[in-house]
Amino acid sequence: MTNVKTLLLTRPMAQSRMLAKEIETGFPDKATCLISPVMAITPTGELPDNSKFQAVLFTSVNGVQAFVDLGGTARKCYCVGPRTTQVAQAAGFDAVSADGTTTELTALVVKDLHPEDGPILHIRGQQTAGDISESLTEHGYIVEQAVLYTQQACELTDAARQALEQGNVQGLPLYSPLSARRFSDILVKNPHWTTQNTTALCISQNVAAELRNLTLGRIEIAAKPNGAAMLALIGQFLR
Repeated sequence: MTNVKTLLLTRPMAQSRMLAKEIETGFPDKATCLISPVMAITPTGELPDNSKFQAVLFTSVNGVQAFVDLGGTARKCYCVGPRTTQVAQAAGFDAVSADGTTTELTALVVKDLHPEDGPILHIRGQQTAGDISESLTEHGYIVEQAVLYTQQACELTDAARQALEQGNVQGLPLYSPLSARRFSDILVKNPHWTTQNTTALCISQNVAAELRNLTLGRIEIAAKPNGAAMLALIGQFLR
């Protein structure tokens, strides 16, 4: 094999494994995937009585999985993007995708739902990017937040640390500001690592902004903030 690039996958383990499979299937013999999550997802908390809510909002796949793991059911739910929607539909939910960010999700809710029809439940993690609850409250909705999972920081594996130190990581797909922030913190503590030839592949401008103080080869941003656009960006990088 020639021109094989090493990609460091830092998403939670289940999502990194899924991404690695997609890369290996879609771009055979183009990449070696090195998995080293920078956070682990742990379900926590209790489900509120969701019979009083007119709809449930999911802003991540992790939220759907935690909701299901804790026995949650939903008559109607709205999801931030296609991947989250697919997971919700696979769980048997009537799910609608905003196909974007929390901004698009807010607009979709305002278009489809009426404040007088009841409150809305937002499933989220302990840390979240973008406050959709605040945005919807400004539109007159009552939004209750349920924190159903934590994002615990993980240390990089020895293999990942060695690859970064030796300058052997060519691509770094990043899917959330939190992951980017945690990776940035790790690099700041290890200034001797060689990342001048590493390209960060970011799902959004918000993710890229977390890398502004790092020394990287390039920072590239997906055309849209969703999994399909990220996979396309990874494919372009591997050509």
